[in-house]
Amino acid sequence: MNKKDNNDNESEPLIKVTYPRWWRGLPSLLIMMIISNIDVLILNDFIEYHYAKVYQVNSTSSEVRREICLNESSSSSSLFSTTTSKSPIATTTSLSNLVQAATARLNVYIYLSATVPAIITSILLGANCDRIGRKSLIALPFVGKITRYTILSSVIYFNLSEWLIILAVMCDGLCGAASLCILSAFAYVADCTTPKNRTPATIIANISIASSRILPLITLGFYLKSHHFIVAMLIALGLSIFGFIFTLIFQPESNVKARKFNILQQLAQVRLAPVKNILKVYFVKRLESKQRRLLINIGTHLGFIVMLCGHVAVFFLYLYGSPFCFDSFRVGILTVVQISTAVLLTIPFTLTIAKRTDSLFIPMIGCLCYMTQFLILGATKYLWMLYLGVCIGSIFFVTTPIIRSRISKLVEPNEYAVVFILASIFESAGYYAISAFANEIYRLSLSFDSGFVFFILAFVGILPLVFMIYLFIVERRLKRPSIKPTTSINE
Repeated sequence: MNKKDNNDNESEPLIKVTYPRWWRGLPSLLIMMIISNIDVLILNDFIEYHYAKVYQVNSTSSEVRREICLNESSSSSSLFSTTTSKSPIATTTSLSNLVQAATARLNVYIYLSATVPAIITSILLGANCDRIGRKSLIALPFVGKITRYTILSSVIYFNLSEWLIILAVMCDGLCGAASLCILSAFAYVADCTTPKNRTPATIIANISIASSRILPLITLGFYLKSHHFIVAMLIALGLSIFGFIFTLIFQPESNVKARKFNILQQLAQVRLAPVKNILKVYFVKRLESKQRRLLINIGTHLGFIVMLCGHVAVFFLYLYGSPFCFDSFRVGILTVVQISTAVLLTIPFTLTIAKRTDSLFIPMIGCLCYMTQFLILGATKYLWMLYLGVCIGSIFFVTTPIIRSRISKLVEPNEYAVVFILASIFESAGYYAISAFANEIYRLSLSFDSGFVFFILAFVGILPLVFMIYLFIVERRLKRPSIKPTTSINE
């Protein structure tokens, strides 16, 4: 009896592995999202302001620029004349549309130039994520942001060439950008949760990301009405430095094997060999059709990313132009309305539905709501319809994290990071490529319908919808009891 007890004791691990609380990964993520949201608004506004000066539009304040835009949209057939080097002859294209087209064109160059660095970083670091840990991949994007805002602050203060903006975004992409931080944070959540509480944790993390946009959009939108770009950029730079230091000191590591290394030692563990495992994980034979279900869930998730990236890329620029002619403050108000609606819906959803089921009907509804938002944005000329559309679209942000949670349940714990690499490529490199494509569509459609790009995005939503319907059929068949054929005694 004593010998058995001794053997039992020897089989037990001497050190019990403990994981940090899953929400310990949220502070660094929220800081990164605040920084990113500052940049989305300020970069669009600055480029728009820059080209307004190039085309000699009298835009000393956002209110004056809005009045010019509204006047032009109400007299679209008039002849406009400009004598700048960009357009030295008279044209029937309004000055605000010329500014919009130039802004969209520079956005295309910015996003395309950052695509390749982001792809390289996403593949290399993503493939090594389970080897080097989560903390270093959460911290590295802050280095990119520090570089980005240092360059952008110099561009604004010294009135340097617009091509330095492209260099700043390339440096950001080379460090993984915000998407690497997001993916690493969700891998962190997956490490520190069980399948039972992973869905609510994932939804809370998603809504925390969304709610982090409220304060910067309102305050910065109001502040930028007088175009004080340099102070806003310096604030973003300060937050980037603070976020990096905070992550170094207070962010615990969730990967047990990587805890003995500091960040530099973790990054030094990067190898090329794990890159070949990126696609291998998707083709591992799994029980109960898990391989097929995993691929379909990944396809659905990537479809959502395309819709989201396309929306983010052109939404602010679209609102700056006719017929709405918003300034940064009005853009911030509209975005906050959508975020606030999503947060309010998340509270009852997380406490009730999310704890009980991860049914595919839930993200299906969210996808349909997002498609409805796109159709409204593309068709409406009325302000109240604009607000109605974003409120309907907010359901997408509440329901679709279920797909991310379902993916993590279909793989082994040591595959969490690798399985999200494809999503990481889409959310970093794909963001730049999709954004460039969306901006080019927007630029080309300015001559006939500036909202045309939203109809394209609504059409894209059909693909993940079809995937979810097919997945629902597959899972329904799996739940049916298998009936074994009976053989006759006479046979």
